[in-house]
Amino acid sequence: MRAATGVEIVGAFFTAFGEGDVPRAMSYLAPEVRWTLHAHDIPWGGTFTGPAGVGDFFAKFGTHAEPIEMTPKSMAEAEGLVYVRGIERSKVKATGKEYAVEWVHVIATDDGKITTFDEYLDSAAIAAAMR
Repeated sequence: MRAATGVEIVGAFFTAFGEGDVPRAMSYLAPEVRWTLHAHDIPWGGTFTGPAGVGDFFAKFGTHAEPIEMTPKSMAEAEGLVYVRGIERSKVKATGKEYAVEWVHVIATDDGKITTFDEYLDSAAIAAAMR
């Protein structure tokens, strides 16, 4: 049997999240996963380790924002990494302001699991919506 490609693993992760099946999405994370949102100007930025840490990331996000749309637009694999480009639209709970940002995720997989997840987006636009 053929092993799943990185694109297949990451695609299944995004599909599970899109369907609201968080336990299935989390099952694609390696026990030592390192999830980093490279944005230190918003409360949910930083590095989170392990599935529990990723859960903390989403809890922090959910404390501050309500997602409207989180859509991957394209996905490609090169040199052992999966690159995903997409868009997020969310509403900041404290201000009621909406923001829309494009993002890029750089994701590594190993043995059928996501091992690193690096997120890059326009955090200044999000920080502005929080004011």
